Amino acid sequence: MSIATIHLVASALVVFSLPLAWAQETGVADKFEVTYGINRSNQSLLNGVLVTYKNDPTINVTYETAKGFASVQNGLGLWLVRNEQVKVGYSINYMMGRYASADTRYNGMGNVAGSTAAYAWGEWQPIKDAVTVYGNYSSALRATNGALAQWGVTLGIPVVSRVNAFIDVSRYWANQRYLQTYYGVSSAQAGSSNTYSTYTPTTSGTLYSNTLWGAMVAVTQDIDVVIGVGKSSATGLLMNSPLLDRKTQTNATVVFNQRFGAK
Repeated sequence: MSIATIHLVASALVVFSLPLAWAQETGVADKFEVTYGINRSNQSLLNGVLVTYKNDPTINVTYETAKGFASVQNGLGLWLVRNEQVKVGYSINYMMGRYASADTRYNGMGNVAGSTAAYAWGEWQPIKDAVTVYGNYSSALRATNGALAQWGVTLGIPVVSRVNAFIDVSRYWANQRYLQTYYGVSSAQAGSSNTYSTYTPTTSGTLYSNTLWGAMVAVTQDIDVVIGVGKSSATGLLMNSPLLDRKTQTNATVVFNQRFGAK
């Protein structure tokens, strides 16, 4: 599942106060839920980091207790803070690689191996049932993979019974090493591709700005459907890479979220 979509779904679900998340008056209940569906993204569990957005199956499994958490999204970790408004955790996670066979824009560029990563993340709900602010930071243990971060906000509005509308706005940031590894072109790669000229990023900065509009429909007490469509726009910094041939692409998602009776 893509990073952006996982955070979107998680934030939308937090905004609309799912029963298991805040079930106990004296503390936050354990949580076990599974999210699955189709997502259009440039960060795919099947294909890794892409230049041209692609539709892929997506899944996230989340289990949370008072002490820690385990999920595809946030890795395996422990809480720093966990209450009805704020969640902050740190974990061991995985930074996706890049596979030449997954995107024609990578012809001659070779593969980039994924890496175990140190990871920190947080969610804050300043206005219950309406606003969720979220962010994460991932630093690969393989130094050449660099660091990647995301931050954003989800706003939710009830429409009719069982239906809530939302808008999610987010940004991606990366350091210079990440930019060089995933979007740079070395002299050897330029020679192999016979397409690109050498490109060496010299700074860190924002990669993409994302906006997604959609709705969450409560099908049953334990199952929701999240549908969204929007756009992702590359920044001027990222457009300097010869790998990119378009500034704006569609991002979209159709996913089911199912909760189970964790005690």
